[in-house]
Order: sequence, then C-alpha cells, then structure tokens
Amino acid sequence: MLATGLACLLWTQFALGEIYKFVDENGHVTYTNLPRPGAKKLQLGLSGAKSTAQETKIDRKRAAGNPSPGNFPRVDPDAQGKRDDMRRKLLLEELGSEQRGLSAAQSTRTHRPPGTEFDRLGESVRLHEKNIEMLNKELGHLK
Repeated sequence: MLATGLACLLWTQFALGEIYKFVDENGHVTYTNLPRPGAKKLQLGLSGAKSTAQETKIDRKRAAGNPSPGNFPRVDPDAQGKRDDMRRKLLLEELGSEQRGLSAAQSTRTHRPPGTEFDRLGESVRLHEKNIEMLNKELGHLK
C-alpha cells in the first residue's frame, strides 16, 4: 500500500513540482507534497543524465500509439527522460530504506519470544516485504 501511494505521489509530483522527504525517528521515509518540520525539499528539476536515443525512440513509439489532443501540453523527451531518471533514483532510495527496515525487523524478531511484540514485528516484516515487492514492480515498469 505504501509503495502504491508512493508511486501515485511521485507521478503527481512530477506534474505539480515540489516534493518533500521526511524520515521519522524509526527510520521510516515519507514523501509528501506538503512541507513539514524536519522534511527535506527534493530537487526535481531538470538535472541528471540524458536519456539514450533508444529510450527516446521507444517513448515516441508509445506516444504514437496514444495520441493526445492537439491542445495537450507536450514534454520534451529529454526533460521526460530526466524526470524518469529522478523517479528511478527516488524509488531506489525508498527500496534501500525498505530493505534496511526489513533486515532490522527480521533481526529484532529472531531475538524475541513469541507474543505481542513478536507478532507486531511479524506484521512489520510482512509490510516491508510487500513494500519491497511493490517498489520492484514500479522499477520494472521503468526499464
């Protein structure tokens, strides 16, 4: 669910502009379009590597299959490639964070006897696993 929300947030943020990254005291990362104390504003400008000619060709093929209305705003392929690169970077950062969280939850859970704390950690492990699965799925769509 978190990954799906993150993906939706990232898609809208590229259209709207500003995104903030907040890491709480437990190491959980939240991306939002609302500034909050302790959040870091991410630069989503046009910096980054250029897309390859082949990626641009693929993007044009996709666009030809889905024509837009004549008055629909156009995005330069290089600009879109840079946005996609930034999205990939953010998803990879979130994936790393989830993998670290999963390792920590698994490690902590192995040292706890069965009970409420053990069950709570089991739920945390399942949540991290699901988030990792969804992030990998989103990254797969970028390739």
